[in-house]
Amino acid sequence: MKASIFSFMSKPSHQSAPHITPLSFFLLTFLLSWLIWIPLALSHFNVGPFKISEDISSIIRLLGVIMPMVSALLLTAIYGGRPAIQSLLSRLKIWRVGWKWWIAAILVFPALLVIAGMMFNLFSCQPLISLLPITPAVLLANIIFLAIASLGEEIGWRGVALSALLQRHSPLIASSILGIVWATWHIPFWILIDTLSHYGTGYFVLNYIFIVPTTFYITWVFINSRGSLLLPVILHLVFNIINVALFPVTSTTGSFAVFVGLQLVLMLIIILKLRKGTDINYENSIPKI
Repeated sequence: MKASIFSFMSKPSHQSAPHITPLSFFLLTFLLSWLIWIPLALSHFNVGPFKISEDISSIIRLLGVIMPMVSALLLTAIYGGRPAIQSLLSRLKIWRVGWKWWIAAILVFPALLVIAGMMFNLFSCQPLISLLPITPAVLLANIIFLAIASLGEEIGWRGVALSALLQRHSPLIASSILGIVWATWHIPFWILIDTLSHYGTGYFVLNYIFIVPTTFYITWVFINSRGSLLLPVILHLVFNIINVALFPVTSTTGSFAVFVGLQLVLMLIIILKLRKGTDINYENSIPKI
């Protein structure tokens, strides 16, 4: 039986999300990730008595990226045990969701990247955004790393955090909260990789804003794909592969601003769709224990 995306929120539930509160997930994730990133950032900027080599730091800092998944699995194990973990991870197998949602996950953000790059190249006097030369071996290494990072983030942010928020709030409010929290979580990592010192304050602010419309879009895909975690992972991965390894639109402030502007237009469209409260089967969109 289908229910409105808004009416479902008031139903009594036996799922895991009411037990794993958004706050508990946020606090644990911030604690685990920031305990890795902040000491590395202090060492990077020669603050304090300890110095960690950049080679070691570049490896250790990646552990912080998978802490949302670690938090999700820890909390799910505490509140639901092995069955709840199996239920959560089984969402990575949900792929029969309709072709249009695969298009939404795979093609929309890359299309925005291409459009933003073309618009920037057409009107800017700065160096053009172009395809990067890359060998198959380097591309494969990027795909492996970015796949681990995408899994590490999406199992936590969508699998537990979004599900828990949707038990308590409308998709609009849930996306707003998650977008701000998700962006804030990145701040020490961005500082550690010299985003602020290399690109300046404007780029740093764009990085923060970029996360919010991204969150709205992933929420829309998530609730229309029966709570699939596979599609958010694929969306995250495809975007990162194209933007990091192939067509780096976010590598300059100007082209990044164009892309974020297109994202904000898309976010307004998504908000209008979410406000309609169309029928979605929420019974399959929230993890159970």
